[in-house]
Amino acid sequence: MPDWRDKVVLNSGESLWVDDSRCEGFMQETDVYDCSVIDANGAVVGKVKATDHTSVKGFRRTLSLKQINASGKIVADETWTA
Repeated sequence: MPDWRDKVVLNSGESLWVDDSRCEGFMQETDVYDCSVIDANGAVVGKVKATDHTSVKGFRRTLSLKQINASGKIVADETWTA
C-alpha cells in the first residue's frame, strides 16, 4: 500500500518538509499534512497538501495528494483507497 509520500514528485536535490500536520473531523478521522518542497539551496519550490481519511464505518482509508510548483502549476493530483 503506497504512502502519500511515495506519490510526491521530487527532482534531484529536492526534499519534502512538513510545515504543519493536524487531525480534522468529529472523530479526528482525517490526518492533514501541509508540506513544502525545498530545493538544494533551501528555497521553497512547491507545496503539497495530503490527507489520510479513515472512514468511521468500515475503516476504509482514502488518501489524497495535491502538489503544486512555485508558479502554481499542478504537479500531482491523486486520490486513492487503501
